[in-house]
Amino acid sequence: MKRRPLRFVLAVGILAAASPVAAEEKAPPDTLRYQVGEVVVTALRGHERLSSIPAASFVLSGRAIRQSGAARLSDLLQSLPGLYGYQQNANGDVGVVDPRGFTASGESSYLKLLVNGQDVRDVENGNVDWDWVFPEDVERVEVVEGAGAWAYGDGAEGGIVNVVRPAPAERFTSDCGARFGSFGLRSGGIAMSGQSGAWGGSLRGSARQVDGWRDHGREKVYSTGGGGRWKPGGDLHVSADAAWLDTDRQNPGTLTPDQIRADREQSETRTDFDHAKRLLLGARLAAGPEEDPRWTLAPYLRGENLDQVRTIFFQTKFHHTRALTGGATLDGRRAVTLGGRATALSAGVQAEESRLTSAYDDFDGTIGPEVAKAVSWRGTLAGYAGARIAIDPMTTARLSVRGDAARVRSEDRLAGTETASRTLSSVSPLAALSRRVGSSGSLYTSFSTAFRVPTLNQLFDRRPFFNPFTNSFIYLSNSRLSPQRSVSVEVGGRWDRSPRQSVLLALYSVRVRDEIDFDAGTFSYANLGRSWHRGMETALSQPLGSFLTLEANGTYSPTTIRGGADDGNQINAVPLGTAYGSLTWSNSDLWSLEGGVRYVGKQYLDKANQHRLPDFGTLELAGFARLRRLNVAIRASNLLDRKYADTGFFIDLTQEERLSPAPGRSFTVALTLD
Repeated sequence: MKRRPLRFVLAVGILAAASPVAAEEKAPPDTLRYQVGEVVVTALRGHERLSSIPAASFVLSGRAIRQSGAARLSDLLQSLPGLYGYQQNANGDVGVVDPRGFTASGESSYLKLLVNGQDVRDVENGNVDWDWVFPEDVERVEVVEGAGAWAYGDGAEGGIVNVVRPAPAERFTSDCGARFGSFGLRSGGIAMSGQSGAWGGSLRGSARQVDGWRDHGREKVYSTGGGGRWKPGGDLHVSADAAWLDTDRQNPGTLTPDQIRADREQSETRTDFDHAKRLLLGARLAAGPEEDPRWTLAPYLRGENLDQVRTIFFQTKFHHTRALTGGATLDGRRAVTLGGRATALSAGVQAEESRLTSAYDDFDGTIGPEVAKAVSWRGTLAGYAGARIAIDPMTTARLSVRGDAARVRSEDRLAGTETASRTLSSVSPLAALSRRVGSSGSLYTSFSTAFRVPTLNQLFDRRPFFNPFTNSFIYLSNSRLSPQRSVSVEVGGRWDRSPRQSVLLALYSVRVRDEIDFDAGTFSYANLGRSWHRGMETALSQPLGSFLTLEANGTYSPTTIRGGADDGNQINAVPLGTAYGSLTWSNSDLWSLEGGVRYVGKQYLDKANQHRLPDFGTLELAGFARLRRLNVAIRASNLLDRKYADTGFFIDLTQEERLSPAPGRSFTVALTLD
């Protein structure tokens, strides 16, 4: 589909008292990324200063997110060292963000995305949908890179992203926003909140439609939600939140290099799409000071309803899944003195049960007979405990451990057979030491382990593929898979003199065994060998006078296969290095102008490292101005109209390169009224 003219939409619709969001944020910095010691975060199940976390950690402030004009949070996360964003969608936002060389090419996520502390990844594949949160409905985004299994168990091998929604304001307030841009992008959102006495509440809603820059690339996204708070008196706090997400996306697929040269806007298929409806319910009952409660009980419920058509090796099927997950976490904290040293103790338990119904139908433009149906279960029971000990006024030690047991089983409803129940378990410890250096610096070192339980799709998916050589059906899934496990060591430090002046350096080494990958020999998932993820991440923010700020960061991430014929080769779809730099001209929160350069280098499409994806760099430009209550943000991506692909893969069977092309130059205008 050729590009259509820009469609302009201005969402009106809010009466207005001025929003308190900017006023409530405690001295937010002007820079987008910051590492300020006094910033308090909740990503690791408790309230603590960012500078005390023994990991490369970042915070994106709500005000800076709104000023950026970005349509998705994923677009901002790719500017952080250690994170790589790719597979750009209908309007050019990245759809996948992977950490530190961990990648499944978009099939699953190695980042654990939390919204107000609750996991929102899907049940079947562990995928992240970055449309869970509208950018204007964010107080802050907390990013902790590195193994997080000691805090959140399975699926946190590469890091944790915790999105914190704004709490209800002390008085009634309202915000609205609209966005329009290239490829037919138009979106709008609205939020209201307020408190009266012991009660508080909020409502929100957003919608986005994009025609898409490629044929068969349209998408529609709708979300709504709300929350409530009740403080009955004393030290008891009760809150609840609900969110609904409806996404309908066409999938144009990948292209060969020849197809891209002929017409990069064409689609691989005219059939593939996914339409997902997701529900998220959560509650929180806590006792003690709100900033550091003594105990917390948090039950939750997630529902998923997904219909999709996906072509794999020229065998198109209609796939529908229904999933329901329920669970609860009970967490307790206490400050004590051990041996004359101030110590913060924490402990908790988590129980969760998921049920997934997965079915396939023949598809030729209409839904045909059912060819596969399975019902799978996964139940998890976990316990964790930790201590943060003040060795002296400048040194803190952290010891934590978590144990997880995941029980999985499945029934084939068409064949009338079942897969025996298995329990996959792991113990994940953390030992870390951090030390303040002067008034602005800190150093840390940590040792931890992590694991990843195979997804229900990898274990029990029953999509049939006919093998003409054996005259039988084969399946991609493998019910005998073991958890993927890793051992991580990290050292680093940061220096934060001010929000505009900071330095961060992190060195990490992660040894992975029983890595879950696709085995071309058996045409199914398998635990294949070992890998070594190591690298260096660095970030710098430096003022150049009163109005200019230079920011730069880079990642060097050799991620290699260990053992076998490809020993020492870079893992496919993992860049060897990335870099980002920007120069911002700003006058506080009234206006700003930012130019940025992004570079991605040395990425291979295959494990043998015979097919290399060309390096690429892009130029970006963003501007912001505040006119009383109206905020205007303008973004230009790929300003030089560079033609490139940001990821891809190589098919041994057909000896074919398949690439994920990126769009050309695009523009976005975001308007918010507060």
